[in-house]
Amino acid sequence: MKLSAVLTGLLVAASAGPAVRAQQIGRGITAPTNLEYISQRLAEKKGVRPPAEAEVRGTPLLLPYWTRGRVVTSTGPVSAVWLKYNLASGQLLWRRPAGDSLEINTAGVTEFTLGDSLRGSRATFRRYLAARIENPALRTAFFEVLYDAGKSALLCQRTKALTHMGTASPSLTAAAPPSWRGQSQFFIKRADNAVVPIRLAEKSVLEAVGMGLAPALVAYARQNRLSFKQEADVAKLLAYYDTL
Repeated sequence: MKLSAVLTGLLVAASAGPAVRAQQIGRGITAPTNLEYISQRLAEKKGVRPPAEAEVRGTPLLLPYWTRGRVVTSTGPVSAVWLKYNLASGQLLWRRPAGDSLEINTAGVTEFTLGDSLRGSRATFRRYLAARIENPALRTAFFEVLYDAGKSALLCQRTKALTHMGTASPSLTAAAPPSWRGQSQFFIKRADNAVVPIRLAEKSVLEAVGMGLAPALVAYARQNRLSFKQEADVAKLLAYYDTL
């Protein structure tokens, strides 16, 4: 579907109310423009003055540069869109042909994909609205899809937060700038459509899928030199699990 029929439709509908909106965040296509806006928004919510941009290390964005992606909404897919994804606030940013950046309201978005041409990789983020998720805060969250090609899936919730590095010296602590640090929480979606949290460890993975197939899975992992501590290896293990 054409861009004008989906994303532009969301932007035009912004005047109808807060359910569908887009926020213009500044001219230019560089990360600092977006980072300044994001820092201000996060600070406003906490009631504090945000640190100067130069004082913050890293970025809250998944990737600091614009990448071509694909957005799937309730009305259809949009391909070849320039996107950035903020892991701290959950904002999905779209660079329009005019060069300015807009925040897309993700209420109507079910999935989006960003491609990293520099690394030759692609990340897909998807909502599992029909799944059984115990934590209410995650029921509408976007999960990064590491594997989902059968009865099971390996998902990841990636976030970033500002942290301050502590030291034994108060003077050094005051001088240390805050930095954006990433965190990852992994989940397995089982055949019964339940999404359960796991650790990247043998016992945790096997308990999530069911101990009945544990001997076969452990044997397969050893035969193929798969590590339960590696995302890609657990994804391969689930692909084998789906054949059993």
